[in-house]
Amino acid sequence: MSEEKTKTCVMCGKTIPAYSNFCPYCGAKQPWLEEDEIKNPDVKRILKWYQKPFGKLVTYIVAFLMIMAVGSMFTLHDGPSHKTIQRELNQYLFNSRTNTPFGKKPKIKVDKNKGTSIKISKSSQALKDLKNNKPATWNQFVVRVQRRSSSFHNVYVNQMYSKITVTAKKNKKLTYLKVNQGKVTYNVADHIKK
Repeated sequence: MSEEKTKTCVMCGKTIPAYSNFCPYCGAKQPWLEEDEIKNPDVKRILKWYQKPFGKLVTYIVAFLMIMAVGSMFTLHDGPSHKTIQRELNQYLFNSRTNTPFGKKPKIKVDKNKGTSIKISKSSQALKDLKNNKPATWNQFVVRVQRRSSSFHNVYVNQMYSKITVTAKKNKKLTYLKVNQGKVTYNVADHIKK
């Protein structure tokens, strides 16, 4: 009776037939080895090293790092940095000016979790004109915010960028405008008595 050729399972270390593609004990996929490879001392040393807990740990770490490296090449990006979006909004809405119809230095803050906030002066000329039934500047501003919100919604992966809230500089509870994905959800102009 001839002796059946065997090999050691790369996962559980049990002796299995040399022709097995999968371990009958643990189900792990086995490397396909030529008959002369099974007897090769280097292959035996590698398989023996792999069967030790440290060998498995190193193999898992290397596999994880390789998957992360490949995955990072194909991930979606949020878009440009927050500062870039803030500068672009400042240019688009206020022409990067210090003195605007919305007060001195309106503040823009972009947060990937909270959305985009714009703080304007409570005593700004645009709000005074709005209260005096001269809404032209305010309405133009609302349209520009809507357009920017809509473009953020269609371009950036993070949809929070398209959520834009306009509040008072010194009182963020005093909200003037809310726009989400290009749609106005709140406009102070709708609540001013004419």
